[in-house]
Amino acid sequence: MKILITGITGFIGKRFLPQISASDEVFVISRRPVAGLPGNVSVIEADLNEPKGLFDRLKMIRPDLCVHLAWEGIPDYGFDVSRRNLGFASTLWQHLVEECGCSKIIAAGSCWEYGKLFGICREDDKILTDSYFTWAKNSLAEFGGMLAQKYKVTFIWTRLFYVYGPGQRGGSLIPVIADALKKNEQPMVKMPHNANDFIHVDDIAEALGLIMRQKIPTGIYNLGSGQSIPVWKVCELLEKAMGRQPLCAKQLHDSKIQPSADFWADTSKSASVIGWRPKINIEEGMRRL
Repeated sequence: MKILITGITGFIGKRFLPQISASDEVFVISRRPVAGLPGNVSVIEADLNEPKGLFDRLKMIRPDLCVHLAWEGIPDYGFDVSRRNLGFASTLWQHLVEECGCSKIIAAGSCWEYGKLFGICREDDKILTDSYFTWAKNSLAEFGGMLAQKYKVTFIWTRLFYVYGPGQRGGSLIPVIADALKKNEQPMVKMPHNANDFIHVDDIAEALGLIMRQKIPTGIYNLGSGQSIPVWKVCELLEKAMGRQPLCAKQLHDSKIQPSADFWADTSKSASVIGWRPKINIEEGMRRL
């Protein structure tokens, strides 16, 4: 199978690569050389914002499958960056399906698309577009669904919840807490009682690998742990993993600030259709960190 991957140098992309079989012929798009890749992986040095030469190359390769993980500019969720990501992804997918014979696209969405602050998130819930980022993600999901219907290809839209683990962006919540603890400082957390659905990046990589290797019906699939964990609890688990008394966590726990968010994924569809359940619970994830 010929596989095209975008975003291979990103947080999830780096952990996804081991899911590739040695028998697959893999092509990754990157703006710069990528070292340490297996022998069956070729780098296409190109910029998705300037796809002319890239599209000629892809027409010659004719990938069977595209795993689209690229989303440049984070943590900039503004209009210009969101529109640019929407534009190059939709243009790439259209070219792959119409000109290259690509029959399956797997893409990474976001739990933010639900627009929920509290409660369980199900794939058939009504979405709420309340930012440029969610507008772009929702629009891209709809475009992929349209391609699937029009050209009879498979389109899988994965809604990722709060992915954490090795290689996560330094300004993200868990790295910020961990860095403060390593410096023996009290973590600066504004909403300690907010609860998120934290999912380890290696569980996400495994789920994408299963989707890639199986015949999965076109649709939306939640990829989360299925439970919410308050931020103060994350701090406590990190302190315990460091062999310390959870004093910082207690201070966060004792805060009187009321939570403004507590939502989590319904993972029953992913479990029944994909056969996937996360293996790394939050305690083990914090120990690994």
